Amino acid sequence: MLVGRGVEIELLTAFVTNGSDGVNVLVLTGEPGVGKTALLNAAVEVASWHGVRVVRAEALEYEAELHYVALNQLLQPAIESIDSLEEPHRSAMRVVMGSAAGTLPSQLVAGAATLALLRAWVRTVGAPVLLVVDDVQWLDLSSSMALIYALRRLTGTDIRLLAAVRADAGDAFTRSGFRILEVAPLDDHSAEELLRSAFPALPTPVRGRLRTDARGNPLALLELPAALEMRSGSVPVGELLPLTRRLQQMFAGRLEHLPDRTRQQLLLIVLAGTEDRRTQGQVPAALQGHSDLEPAERAGIVHFDPRTSRLEFRHPLLRSAVVELSTSEERRTAHRILADAFAGSPQRRAWHLGQAATEQDEDVAASLEAVSRHMLRAGDSVRATATMVRAAELSPDESDRARRTARAAYLGSLLTGEVADTGRLLRAATGSGSGRSLEVALAASFQLLHTEGDVATASRLLLAALRNTDGSHHDDSDTVVEALHTLLYIGFYSGRQELWPDIQAALDTALRDPSDTLSLLSGAFADTVHAGAKALPYLDAALDDLRFASDPVRIVRTATAGAYLDRIGGVREPLQRVIDDGGAVARSIDALFLLGNDDLFSGDWDHLIDVTTEGLRLCAELGYSVTAGAGRLLRGLVAAARGEDELVEQLSEQLLMWAAPRNLVTLAHYASHIRCVRAVGNSDFADAYRHAVAINPPGVFLPHNPHAVWLVLELTEAAARSGRVLDAQAHARAAKAAGLEELSPRLAMVTTAALALAHPEDGAALFEQALAVPGAQRWVFDRARIELLYGEHLRRVRATTAARLHLSTAATIFTELRATPWIRRTQAELRAAGETVSSEGSDALTARERSVAELAAAGMTNKQIGEQLFLSARTVSTHLHHVFHKLGITRRGALRDALDRTAAR
Repeated sequence: MLVGRGVEIELLTAFVTNGSDGVNVLVLTGEPGVGKTALLNAAVEVASWHGVRVVRAEALEYEAELHYVALNQLLQPAIESIDSLEEPHRSAMRVVMGSAAGTLPSQLVAGAATLALLRAWVRTVGAPVLLVVDDVQWLDLSSSMALIYALRRLTGTDIRLLAAVRADAGDAFTRSGFRILEVAPLDDHSAEELLRSAFPALPTPVRGRLRTDARGNPLALLELPAALEMRSGSVPVGELLPLTRRLQQMFAGRLEHLPDRTRQQLLLIVLAGTEDRRTQGQVPAALQGHSDLEPAERAGIVHFDPRTSRLEFRHPLLRSAVVELSTSEERRTAHRILADAFAGSPQRRAWHLGQAATEQDEDVAASLEAVSRHMLRAGDSVRATATMVRAAELSPDESDRARRTARAAYLGSLLTGEVADTGRLLRAATGSGSGRSLEVALAASFQLLHTEGDVATASRLLLAALRNTDGSHHDDSDTVVEALHTLLYIGFYSGRQELWPDIQAALDTALRDPSDTLSLLSGAFADTVHAGAKALPYLDAALDDLRFASDPVRIVRTATAGAYLDRIGGVREPLQRVIDDGGAVARSIDALFLLGNDDLFSGDWDHLIDVTTEGLRLCAELGYSVTAGAGRLLRGLVAAARGEDELVEQLSEQLLMWAAPRNLVTLAHYASHIRCVRAVGNSDFADAYRHAVAINPPGVFLPHNPHAVWLVLELTEAAARSGRVLDAQAHARAAKAAGLEELSPRLAMVTTAALALAHPEDGAALFEQALAVPGAQRWVFDRARIELLYGEHLRRVRATTAARLHLSTAATIFTELRATPWIRRTQAELRAAGETVSSEGSDALTARERSVAELAAAGMTNKQIGEQLFLSARTVSTHLHHVFHKLGITRRGALRDALDRTAAR
C-alpha cells in the first residue's frame, strides 16, 4: 500500500479495470519524486490482477532526439499482428519497428498505422490492453504524435494508456486535452506515517525537520534520512539538510547549467538567509547584482513574490542543493564575505565567522556562545544548541571547551529532546578533567532527574556544584539560574520533605525578584498553599505577557507556575505555539500535558486523551521517563472518572513501578490520586480516604505539597462518608484557613462545597454559594460533582423536588463526559428521589456526539466537522467511534438512518 495515496489508487483502479467515463488516456503529473512511478507500478499490479494485458515503455532523455524509438519499444508485443494490416500501414509499421528498411513514415501515416496495429492486436489478445509510459517529458516527438493520433481514435475500445510526466514539462500529451491526474505532495499526516513506517528510530525533532524540508515529496522523505548520518538520539540538524546523490540529481540538475555568478549569488543568499530582498539591500557589498539572479528565475529555481518582497525557492531542498553543489572552500569564502557584510550585526557576524573558521579561536567561540544565548531567548532552540556545539569545537582552552560542551548537552536535553546524545557530550566534557564544573553538574543532574529519576544523586551533584560556585566566568548567572530551576524540579518530583531545606536555602540566594520565573515556580507551583497568594499578582502579569513571548522555556515554565492555580486556560495559545513550532520538542511535551491539565477541569476529556497520548509517545521515544508521570496522571484521572478500571490499574502500576525504587513521592501521589477518584465514583469511601490521606493528612496542608489542593473535595467527602466526620470538618476548615478560596474560582468552589459536606446543617446555603462562584460553568466535572452532592443533601432532608433538579443537572453533565460510575451513582440518587430514569443511560448520545454525527451524516469530513465545531480531526474521530458503538453501526453511510431511528423513539 502506498501511504497517503488512497484516492489516487481508487481512481487508477477504476481507470485500468473499467475505464472512467469512457476515457482511455490518463496522464499523471507532478513534481519529480512525488511518486508518479510508484503509482504507475500500483496500477500495473491492479491491472495484472484483473487480467489486463500490460505493456510498458520508459522514455529516456538521451533518446529524445531519435525517431519513433519509444513507439518501437511500446509496440514490440504487437509485432505479430503487423502482417494482418493493409498497405501502406503494414510497410510503415515494419519500418518503425525496424524489421524492414525504408524511409521513416510521416507522423500522420505512423499514427494511422499505430491505430490499425493496436486494433488488430487487441482482437488477437482477447483481453483489455493497458499501455504504460513513464517520463513522457523525454518521449521523442515522432512517437508522441503517432500515439496521440491513435489514442484520440481509440475511445470506447479495450485499449487504454496511462502516462506519467513531470509538472510543467510542456509535453504534447498534457497539451492535447487528455484527462490529467495531478499527484500532489503528501500531507503532513501521511508524511509522518511514511517516515514512521520506514524509519521508526528517527527522533521526533529530526522527523519534524524532514517533513518541513521535504514538503511532502515521498522520494525526499525516503532519501533524506540516509543522507543524515543518524545515530541513536541523533545530533541537532543544521541549517540545511544534506542530499543523497539521487536527490542531488533531482533537485540540483537544473542548477548545474546556471552561470557561475548566478550560483555564487544563490550561495550567498542561502548562507545569509536573505531571501527577503529588503534584507539583501542591507548588505550591498556582499549581495550586489540582482540581475545575476535572472537566469535562476527564468529556470524556475526561484521567483520573486512582490507581495512579500521575498525570493522564493521552488522547493526547500533546492536551497540544500545550492550548498551541496558548492565546494567547502567556496562556502568558507562566502561566510567570510558575509561576516564582513554583517559587520554592523555582531550576532550574524559571529555566526558566519564560526562557519568560516578552520581552526580554534577563542574570540569566535565566545561570540558564538553569546549568539547561542540570544537564540535561546528568541526561541530558536535547535540553532541555539547547534551554535553552542560549534562554540565548544572552536574553544582552544580545555576548560572552556568542556563548559560549552556541557552547556550544549543541557540545552539538548532541555529543549530539543536529544537526551540520548547528552551522554556523549557529557563524556566529552568530563574527559578534559573539568567534570566538577556547574555546567557539567547541571547537564548530568537534568539527565539523572528526567531519564533515571535519581533525585538523590541529582540533588547532591547540583547542591555541591552550587556551593563551589566562585563567581568566575565559568559559573555565569544564566547557568546558576538553570541549575536552580533543575533543583526546584528535583524537589517537586521527589516530594520528600527532608530534601527541601537545602533546596530552599539554595533557591533563597537567587529569589530577589518576585516576578521572575524562578520565583513564580518556587512559590505558586512548588508551594501553592503557603506561597501561592503572594505570587498571584506577579503570576497573572507574567501569564499575560506570554501573548508576545517566543521563548518556549519561558512560556512553559510560566504556565507551569499557574498549573495548580487554574490559570492555564488563559495561556492555551502560547502553549499551542510551543507545540506547533516543533523545535523545542522536550518543552512541547510539557505544553501538551499543561493543555491536558486545563482540559481535565474544563471537561474536554477527548482532547485530553489526544494530547496526553501524543505527549506520552514523545516521552517514550525521547526517554523522558519522569516527565511521563504527568501524562499518566491526567489520562488516569479520566479513566477513573469513566470507569475504565483496567486502564486505571495499568497507569497506577506504571507510576508506582517508577516511584517505589526511586522514592519519588510525587509519582506515588499521582497513583493514589487516580485510585482515589475511582473509589469516590464507585462510592467506596473507605478506600478513597486511604488513598487521599496518603497524599496529604486531613486538617493540614504540608509545605511543598501542591498536589493536595487537587484533593480538597475528595478527602473531605471520603472522610465524611466513611464515618470520619471530625477529619472532614478539620480538612474543610483547613482549606478555608489556608485561603484556597482566594487562589482561584475553582478552588473557591470546591472549598465551599467541602465546607457544605462537613457541616450539613449549613449545607444548602454553602452548596448554593459554591455553585454561584463566578465561572463555575467552566469547571465541568467539579460542578457536576457539587450538583450531585447538593442533590444528595436535599434528598436526605426530604426536599425531593429540588433534589431532582440538581441531580438531573449532574446526570446530564456526567453523560456528556461519559463518566459511567458517576452516572450510575447519580441515577441511583434520582431513583431514590422518585425520578424515573431513562433506560438509555450512558448509551444515549451526548449533545456533542449528536452534533458530530449530524454533520457526518450530511457528508462532511472529519476535518470539516472539526473546523465547524472547533475540534481537532482526531477528537471528531473519537466522537464518531463512540457514536458508532452507541448506535450499533460500523460505517458512516448508516448514520442517517440510525439517527432517524433514535429521533423517533
